[in-house]
Amino acid sequence: MDIESTLRTVREKLEQHTLPSIRLKPVAELAEFRWSSKFGGMPYWPKEMAYPKSAQGNDLVLLAQLNFEELPTLEGHPETGLLQFFIDGNDCYGMDFDQPFEDMLANPAGHRVVYHAAIITSDAELASDLLQASDEYELPLAREYRLEARYVDDLPSPMDYRYEAIAGDPGELEDDVCDRIYDEFVSEGSKVGGYANFTQQDPRGYLEQNTKSEQNTESEQNNWLLLFQMDTEYGDDIDIMWGDSGVGNFFIEEAALQQKDFSRIWYNWDCC
Repeated sequence: MDIESTLRTVREKLEQHTLPSIRLKPVAELAEFRWSSKFGGMPYWPKEMAYPKSAQGNDLVLLAQLNFEELPTLEGHPETGLLQFFIDGNDCYGMDFDQPFEDMLANPAGHRVVYHAAIITSDAELASDLLQASDEYELPLAREYRLEARYVDDLPSPMDYRYEAIAGDPGELEDDVCDRIYDEFVSEGSKVGGYANFTQQDPRGYLEQNTKSEQNTESEQNNWLLLFQMDTEYGDDIDIMWGDSGVGNFFIEEAALQQKDFSRIWYNWDCC
């Protein structure tokens, strides 16, 4: 089998199914403002708002915040406002692996996603005594990173549950071809939108096994889009690690994203 010819054929199929995404590059520097896009650090938070807490009453820690006014325009996503991702600083990074799927969506135990449609740009109106990522907590990161962003047309990855329908099962190919596909068509990196990365398997592929409802269909699985991904990244003073070189994902239903409703978010992370 001609490996390069096979890879070209696979790429041609995948290029018909690209998804728009914003690739996020963390830089080991403080963000310019409290309301800037960043990983970790002191969160933007208006003084008058109730701060997000875990089911146990713990203040959650800012994982990331995205100022859409600073980012490239991404179809279907807000063009203004600030989106924040909070998790609990415990050994499961805020995940309750025993919580039923629908309960996790309605009453998340240790994570929250908050959208601020309008951004206050006065430090005097923002809370300043909030938790922030540090070595004191069990989190994927322990400091603040400013972000650099660029638009990317994201190719499907064989880790995505939709890949087989697009380009066939790579496991049915010869081992060296299969290995090249997994090496070349990856969805690694931190991003907004696009295709998600996993170290185990795509949880959307077995959605029916993880919900109390028996009415889920493949169509409903497809409604869960990648909203945000923070990947393990290290080097150049970057140290972001999900367990043993894992990755964290936040998914949202397509209709909810269109309505800027971030109240039902599917949070997932896995590692090797």
